[in-house]
Amino acid sequence: MPRRRWRIAWLLGLGVLVNYFDRVNLAVSHAALYTTFGISTVTFGYLSGAYNWTYALCQLPVGVLLDKFGIRRVGRVSIFLWSIASFAAAITPGLGGFFAARLLLGVGEAPTFPANAKAVGYWFPQGERSFATSIFDSAAKFASAIGVPLLGFLLLKIGWRWSFAATGIISLAYFLLFWKVYRDPQDDPDLSAVEREYIAESPQTLAAAPLKPDSLTYLLRQRKILGLALGSGSYNYVFYLLLTWLPSYLSSALHIDLMHSFLYTGVPWLFATFTDMLVGGWLLDAQPSASASSERRKPTPPCAPCSGSASPSEVSPPPLRSSGRSPRSSRLATA
Repeated sequence: MPRRRWRIAWLLGLGVLVNYFDRVNLAVSHAALYTTFGISTVTFGYLSGAYNWTYALCQLPVGVLLDKFGIRRVGRVSIFLWSIASFAAAITPGLGGFFAARLLLGVGEAPTFPANAKAVGYWFPQGERSFATSIFDSAAKFASAIGVPLLGFLLLKIGWRWSFAATGIISLAYFLLFWKVYRDPQDDPDLSAVEREYIAESPQTLAAAPLKPDSLTYLLRQRKILGLALGSGSYNYVFYLLLTWLPSYLSSALHIDLMHSFLYTGVPWLFATFTDMLVGGWLLDAQPSASASSERRKPTPPCAPCSGSASPSEVSPPPLRSSGRSPRSSRLATA
């Protein structure tokens, strides 16, 4: 069986790895920004929040844009914007410009997880979607595990501005790779007939006619959706608490030198990377499919806790054809 679909999964994972380098760069540069701009701890908190403000505000509009314009076009614009944001942070002369760069980074990176969820729904049969999703989700943890020490080393050797410029260069390289490689399966000329048929035989493609997208008000009335949102919010609070503050905490509160604080910060993220792929990916796909077939007879509204879009298991793959327009996902939740 050809495995081109896994090439797409690793491409998506690489994209998450790169954009999390951009995110952890701020945490690594905490002390250097204090020296350059004279910022307080509170101001640093606002800088951290600036990214999340635009990131959160863009989630629902991004879902609509993905439905209208597709993964390929939205993804290209997204990657280009977050690359520009990294370069802008590197060259800004003042704190105001740095805030603007962080706001732009949130806009640029907002489509990442909704687009990846949609792509996994297109490229993978239902029995492989958990592990495919875990590849790009675990990349967020692995980026912190290796990104904090690597960017910390760059910062200590060549300064914080060059560490931001380095992430901008890496992001532009990924932009070119994504431009060249990513296609939806019906538009990919290198997808073999055997693998095309394998993807098309997913149980999801054998379901009834596409359902009308659920409205936001309907989703907010569902207890399952509210529970997932609450759990996701709690998870993300802890995630970003560690992502943003752990290096500086180890340095300032425990008096560990910067290089060792960067190295120690990577330890919990390495463990999280392993458990994400093992439990959240392989183990879920390895579960018996009997309950899954039962669930397919009882459709539930789609939700991806981290993105506000449909989860990969709920996205019906488009009809697989050799050419034509990129189809819209029939089950992405829209406002």
